Order: sequence, then structure tokens, then C-alpha cells
Amino acid sequence: MRISVYVATSANGLISNARNVPDWLSPDYGQGFYSICQRTKAVIMGKTTYNILAPNYLPLNNEGTTVVLTTDRHAKSDNPTVIFTQEDASAIVQMLEMKGHSELVIIGGAMVISQFIRAGLVTDLYFVLEPVLFGGGLPLLKDVEIEAKLELLELNKLNENTIQLHYKMRR
Repeated sequence: MRISVYVATSANGLISNARNVPDWLSPDYGQGFYSICQRTKAVIMGKTTYNILAPNYLPLNNEGTTVVLTTDRHAKSDNPTVIFTQEDASAIVQMLEMKGHSELVIIGGAMVISQFIRAGLVTDLYFVLEPVLFGGGLPLLKDVEIEAKLELLELNKLNENTIQLHYKMRR
């Protein structure tokens, strides 16, 4: 299965500011975000990301599968595409394969991305580099002991100040 991470980063590599408010993201990031989610029809995120997006900005509303990793056993959504789970990365991939998905995208946050990287399941990384610096915030990975080589597949200038980098994970 092709497993991509699509995430915005500051120029100094943080995926969120200290306030955890996504007011620094360009409209171009949003367009790419919705585009990849619509293409894959399978989206994975953590509960914090879900709380920022739900209910009005979830990328899949009427089709596909949205998986939200959470320890909240009582979490529920009115959106029929949303599944809340505590399963590990491999079990989630297996569940999505059984639903007929051959590709998925992880959109955040750091704990979810880290879990899939640790499991060696991520095949592609999309970084949207936004022209901001944060003195504090959230790093891409947490508790991950890895040194991985990446192969640059594509570089796109999204606007005057924002670029998108598409890397393949080398095994």
C-alpha cells in the first residue's frame, strides 16, 4: 500500500506553532491537502487534528474512510466516513486494505506520523514549506530513532513564497 504523509512545515521544520493554531497556512496548502485526500479516499489523523478540522473542514464528507487515532473510547462523529480507533499502524493499514483502499494519506499530527514512520510503513512524504519561523511548536517526529534517506521526486512552487517537496522514503 502507498502511504503518504502530507504536512505543512515552518522554515525551521515545525508542523505547528506553539499556539497550535493553523493561521499560518497558505490557501495553496489547503488546496493540496484537499486534493490528496480526495485522490486517496483514505485519510488518517490524530484526535487533535480532527478537533481542528471537524465538523466543517474534514476532507472526506460523503465517501472514503477517515481514521482518527484516539484513546477516547467515547469519541463519535455524525460523519459516516469517520472511524475512531486505538489500533496500531499495521492494524489500521490492514483494515483499510480490507475496505479496498490501495493508498492513504496521513495528515497529522506528530504522534500519528511518528507511529507510521516507526512501523516502517510510510512510502512518500509531502512537505509544504511555509515562509514562517516558530520559536516553539511541534516537531514532525516524536520518540522516533531513525536516520532515513529520502529521494526527491518533485519540487513545486505553490506561490511566491511556498514550495511543496515530494520525497520517497528509501528503504
